[in-house]
Amino acid sequence: MAASPAHGPASGPGPLALFDRLTQSLPWRLNVRPFPVLILEPGEDGAPEERFLDAFKRSATELGLPSVSPAPGSAPREANAVDLVDAMAQPLKWNHPQPHFVRFRFPRSALVASIEEAGGRPREVGAPVLPCRRSPVAAVQAWNAAAGLFDRRGGPFGVQPWWPAIGALLAVVAGGIAEQSSRRSLVAAAACIAAALLVLAALSTRRIWLPVVSHVGFGSRYRWLASSSFFGVLGESGVDEQGGGVQGGFEDRLHRVFERLSEDDAAGFLLQLKTFALLEDVRDNYRKASFGLRGFKRTAPPVAFLAGITPDNGGFDVVTALSDIRSRRSELHPLLVIASVGRDSVAALDALTQSPDGRLAPQVRYERWRTSLGTAQGPSQEVALPWLLRVPVAGDPAGGDAPAPRVRRRPRWTWVWSVRSLAASVLVFAAAATYVQSDLRSTYCTVGLPFTWNADTRLQTNDNGTRECVGVSTGGVRFERRAKSIGLDGRDHVPSGSNTGASLTLADLQSRIKSENDAVARSGEPYVTIVHAGVFTASAGQGELTLSSVRELAGAYLAQLRTNRVELGAGTGSPLKVRLLPANTGQDMKFADEMVDRVLHLARTDPTLVGVAGMGRNTAYSQTAITRLANAGLAVLSTVNSSDQHPGLPGYYGLAATDHQEALATQAAVRRELRGRPVANALVVQRAPGPSRDAYSKEIADDVTAVLRPRDSERVVYQGAGDLAGQLQSACEKARTPFTLVYFAGRAEDMNALMTGLADGGCTRRRLVLVTGDDMTKVRFGSGSLDIPIPETVTVYHTAFVHLPTLLRGNGDRTNRFLILARNELGVGRPRASPDDPLLADGQMALTYDATAVLAQAAQRAFTTLGLNRAGPHRVAGSASVTSGSVLLELARFSTLTAATGAIDFTRDARGPDGPKNRGLALVRVALDGSGRAVSTPVCGRLSGGKPFPGLSPCPAR
Repeated sequence: MAASPAHGPASGPGPLALFDRLTQSLPWRLNVRPFPVLILEPGEDGAPEERFLDAFKRSATELGLPSVSPAPGSAPREANAVDLVDAMAQPLKWNHPQPHFVRFRFPRSALVASIEEAGGRPREVGAPVLPCRRSPVAAVQAWNAAAGLFDRRGGPFGVQPWWPAIGALLAVVAGGIAEQSSRRSLVAAAACIAAALLVLAALSTRRIWLPVVSHVGFGSRYRWLASSSFFGVLGESGVDEQGGGVQGGFEDRLHRVFERLSEDDAAGFLLQLKTFALLEDVRDNYRKASFGLRGFKRTAPPVAFLAGITPDNGGFDVVTALSDIRSRRSELHPLLVIASVGRDSVAALDALTQSPDGRLAPQVRYERWRTSLGTAQGPSQEVALPWLLRVPVAGDPAGGDAPAPRVRRRPRWTWVWSVRSLAASVLVFAAAATYVQSDLRSTYCTVGLPFTWNADTRLQTNDNGTRECVGVSTGGVRFERRAKSIGLDGRDHVPSGSNTGASLTLADLQSRIKSENDAVARSGEPYVTIVHAGVFTASAGQGELTLSSVRELAGAYLAQLRTNRVELGAGTGSPLKVRLLPANTGQDMKFADEMVDRVLHLARTDPTLVGVAGMGRNTAYSQTAITRLANAGLAVLSTVNSSDQHPGLPGYYGLAATDHQEALATQAAVRRELRGRPVANALVVQRAPGPSRDAYSKEIADDVTAVLRPRDSERVVYQGAGDLAGQLQSACEKARTPFTLVYFAGRAEDMNALMTGLADGGCTRRRLVLVTGDDMTKVRFGSGSLDIPIPETVTVYHTAFVHLPTLLRGNGDRTNRFLILARNELGVGRPRASPDDPLLADGQMALTYDATAVLAQAAQRAFTTLGLNRAGPHRVAGSASVTSGSVLLELARFSTLTAATGAIDFTRDARGPDGPKNRGLALVRVALDGSGRAVSTPVCGRLSGGKPFPGLSPCPAR
């Protein structure tokens, strides 16, 4: 009659079916399924248990289970037991047929090994287990010394090997002091050295780094030793033996462990300590709440095979320790241990634990063992080794219906969080980030990581392929895309906070403006935002095109300081401050339309924006931009833009005379040089609009031709400095009668080519009058390296919006607030400004100072008119109540006598094409004196505001 499932020999596939059941996927919580120490012993038929153990090993390989098979040695029993546990705690000893995750880690076992080594007797495999040679105090000190991340025994005096490097850094600081380095640099160096010393000291001292790493989630092995109740029986932790002072948890436990290892029976304690560490490490390797989610990836328990254990080879000691630790801790560890016992050792096993009932099938035997485990561990039950499950085996392991093996695989979803997926994600992210970063960097001037950018400035491509940063610098964005920056002298300099005067760069100005803007934002006071637009970038080799705008920005910055700082003259009853935003229109203002897009976008989102200053270059691009700004309701205060078209725009105010007024002023030169005679033969030199779409040159050339009405004239239209000299030489050589007057309607950067062409063509062999416009205020005439030479036969006349010698009359550099600020804040005009100061002579810095100050004062007047200057709960940061519309209303009736260039009066501005007639304008004569030095002399003019020019009559106005 066949045996029932509950009764019968443990033969054939019965033990393998139990093995298959125990190695099924682990439950969600590890404390649900207990794993016994399975003891295979011969059954009634005397079948060799080793065949079943080998079948289990094959099955573990087929199922893909991690397994280890340490073999007992020939050493003494206690040493063999310790060696078996040590072998199971070696990651490389484990076989992983299916790599569900990385290899097992055994940090607690490694900690116990370091404690064993610090005891003074490093034990080799097979060596006997002896008590600690060192005293507990000496052992603790030895462990602490070995726990440092740096070896203190490297030098002859115990000096750390990194101390010479610290000495070298101190020498660097001492050298910096000797070289008179800046205080900021020395403080930064000292702070870095102090931080390095603290970090290195912490890394070399266990008492410092161990609490830190434990607090942030690392160092679980140390928390285990310090907090586990397993070590509580060794002595009280937290109170000394007299009940007085508090002891350190880890330090106290370490001392207690060394005390216990110093006793004669240290071998038994060491075996239990290593077993406990092994079981805790195994459980930690299956913890689900881990960074790598290893508990989800390792779905099947590990298996340890112990073949042929006997009372003499340490095997019995190992299974006894496993059962004792599990009983003592009352915790379930996902480790399945399968041992085989020969017939000769069954009697010894019977002396340790109860004999098995040979009639029960293995799975029934496991169920009864599991249900009785709760009571069997009680001390009163007197059940020896309750965690051992003895299974007699009989027959052939391969006989009967063996269960079909199903490989234990990790869930597919866990591959999402794996090294491979992470590597693939990193590669995909890196590729996407590279693409996005490349796209952003090809569009915006400033791009951060991973995907942040400043949308108020964008990169634009010129016709020659170069790229410029165009837009509004709202976050301190640098317009230049190189290390050096153009200075006020037109040369490149390295940006620095210590730069002053001629070496002050565009980057320095932008940095100072950003600092002032940040201070305004932090102050909590109401403010208005003013945009200063100019040409701040150009193609390589054409940096001189940006020089005027850089000087203009310096003037705007001085006006900002004048408005914001009480100590610099800001009215104490005028709390409205100015936030200044530089805006770049690109070379020749080609991207002015893009700049306007950014300004209008800001105006829609930032109600504090009240106007735009600058826009000093007259091109078709700037004309369109100014029209758009004016039509959008923003005030535009131009500096040196002399267009005849703009005065008719609503909201536009220019501080410069128009081209038509400049043309009328040239009549004074004709009357003076030709003594009232008409111009017989005139040569008008005009720059073609070209790619820059220049509007100034043709407009003023037409105005001059209409005003002077020469009897005979020729017009030369050139593309650039490269073809100007050749065209002039040809015109001079072909002229039937010599030219008595040449009007140059070009830019200052072309003046050198003009003089070369006139001289090479022979026009300068006879007396010649050369008349030109206000752009020539940027030129220095003379014999210097950067000066323009003047032949003796040539007399130059040019118009000027600001005549610097007039501003300096009567100690003007000591009374004019603009000149005082320029000297004290920027180092310009130091120690005293001269009439030919190259940074001030063109007047553009002063005009921009006035334009920015006028906008600020108009906003302040609107602020006062609306009653917002009175203290009260309605005072808020920003100036939502001071709008661009209210500023336009104030500009229409604006008048002041204290501008840098004189008086400013918009109340009588004519809105026709002829423009206002009270802007500053002078005609200056430049000729060589007897010593060959170029001397400038004003011929006629009027001061800003229509005031009379001292000692001169007004220039012709009709």
